[in-house]
This record gives sequence, C-alpha cells and structure tokens, in this order.
Amino acid sequence: MTGNRGNFLKGSVKRILVPVNFSSKCSLAMEHAVVVARVYGASIFVMHVVDSTILVAGGAPGVLNEVSSRAEIALEEMAAIVREQQIECMTILRQGPLDSQIQEVIAEYEIDVLILATRAGTALAGLSLASTAERILRKTMIPVLIVCECRPIRKWSGKGCINIFYATDLSPESIRSFEFAHAMQRRFCADFTLAHVSPKHAAPEKAEAARQQLYKLADGTASKVEILQGPIGRAVCEASAKAGADLIVVGVHKHSVLREVLIGHNLLDILYGASCPVLTVRI
Repeated sequence: MTGNRGNFLKGSVKRILVPVNFSSKCSLAMEHAVVVARVYGASIFVMHVVDSTILVAGGAPGVLNEVSSRAEIALEEMAAIVREQQIECMTILRQGPLDSQIQEVIAEYEIDVLILATRAGTALAGLSLASTAERILRKTMIPVLIVCECRPIRKWSGKGCINIFYATDLSPESIRSFEFAHAMQRRFCADFTLAHVSPKHAAPEKAEAARQQLYKLADGTASKVEILQGPIGRAVCEASAKAGADLIVVGVHKHSVLREVLIGHNLLDILYGASCPVLTVRI
C-alpha cells in the first residue's frame, strides 16, 4: 500500500501532492490545496512530469534540458506563491508517464492526499480524462481530490461549515469509504448528506430498506439521508448541487462486478458534471 491512508482517517494530513501542467486549471487545484493545507497544517508538494519520450522523439538536441529548465522555474514560481501564505511547499520534477510517476512520488514522499485538476468534458492534466483519470484512480490507494472547472462554485474558506455529499452503493466495500467522508466532516465541521441511488424500478420495500441502511450507517452524523433514482452519475450531480454541496465523496472499486458503478461511465459522469470537487477513495 502506498501513501498514508491512516493519517487521513485520523484527521491528520501531513503531505499533499498537486501535479501541475502550468495551465489555468492548476490554479484552482492549488487554491484547494492551500485550503486543505491550512486546515490540516500540511505541506504541499507541487509536481510536474515531463514526458521525455515525446520530447526525444522530436529529435531536437537539448530540447529535454531546455523544457526541464523552464519547468523548474515555473514550479519554483508556484511554490513561492504558496510559501508567501506561510505554507511549506516543495517542488518535484520528474520524467516519464504521468500516472506511474505520480505513484512513485506518493510512495517515496508518503503523500496523504492527491489533488488533481480537470475541466469538464476535456482533459485531466492535459491528457484524456477517460484514460488517465481511470488509470490514476485505479492505482492510487490514498484519497484523490478532483477539482473540476465545470461551473462556478463556492470556494472553500476553511472556516465554519461546508456541505459534504457522500454517495454509496451500500456494498460492504463502498461503505468503508464512509470513514473518509466522516473524517472530512469532523475536520471541517461540515453538514453531511448520505445518498444512495436506487434502481429506477426498485420495489418500495427495497428503497425503504436502503434508506434504513443509510440511517444506520449515519448513526446520527448525517444532516440528511436521501434515496435517489435515475442514472447514477446524473442523480448524484443533481442531488449534490441541490444540496449546495462543497464536496462529493465516492468510493472507487479496483476490480469487481460493481466496476461500472463507481469507476466506469458513472464515475466519469460525476467528474464531468459535479458542481464541486470530488473526493474519490479507493476501496
């Protein structure tokens, strides 16, 4: 297991990793990283990955060194902005495939939370969201906070209450991710909504049984319990927006018959359509 899942559950986040490609999306990820770092008293590691295979294929002598040098300068400029806010910030420059380099850094630096930026319907870190996001989420054991520029959202202040929307398929594996949502709730003094998407034609007694499971899981911690219907991704996005959520939490299965629920089109629908950041937890 890489990273420090235990620290997150204990309400202790010490190291935050933010991969950047110096696009406009990165500033939004950095803003959220700063808030999380301030709340937890954590350090930020800002990382850029140079794809050396593409550069070498270009055939221009010295191009790799030149690109790396520019990246180092840009990383230091971003880190300086963070340090001005009295938050410790380190820079990391790597070469190779993005997803594998992220995993290596998580293990090497014992990262607690990974923060990624994306734009709805386009790309994650400049690459294909459907392919890159899936690879990263399936490999990453620590929580991943995905910040999407999908529509204007209320920025986290790190003070007072925020609204957390936790979606579960009520499988034993998925319910484990509740611990992470609950840890965020405690740390941020958050309002908390628990939700489950019931099949469209589910019998009333099954929907009621699911509702009772949610109440039992909440055990008095949730402000609201909801049974939703319809396509999972759309139902979660619409209900979380209506609830005024500042954060959606979902579990991500590695390999199971439920893969289509939380790692296939439904997860991508949530990432594309969410009106707030999404915290994915590998379960």
